Amino acid sequence: MALNEIIRIIALIGAFFGIYYVISIVSLKKNIIKVIKIFEKNNALTAKTAVSLENLGIIQQNLLERTVKRRDDRIHALKFLMGYQCVITSDNERYYLNKKKMATFRRDGNLIARFIIPPNLDN
Repeated sequence: MALNEIIRIIALIGAFFGIYYVISIVSLKKNIIKVIKIFEKNNALTAKTAVSLENLGIIQQNLLERTVKRRDDRIHALKFLMGYQCVITSDNERYYLNKKKMATFRRDGNLIARFIIPPNLDN
């Protein structure tokens, strides 16, 4: 193989990973917006008004459900928000959205955090 062919292959692989990364981030943003709307709809914004995952309608799909039904990635968005303490779990396995933490994460986070978290959060 010539050097030009190797460079093309490496560039193609790099472009593939770049496109995959961008698609993943856009998909995560879309699902985070869905999760935020679900929390707002159920008024799960404080520890007193926290609700269970079953009431939110966000559940992990098993392999059979993923093959038969449309893929639901809201659980991944929820786990992402929980990892940054934007969604907090109470003692009795109830969840609520902390908009102040989310606004802080958006403000202090990197470029990806500013893109993923929507800017119009009411404090």
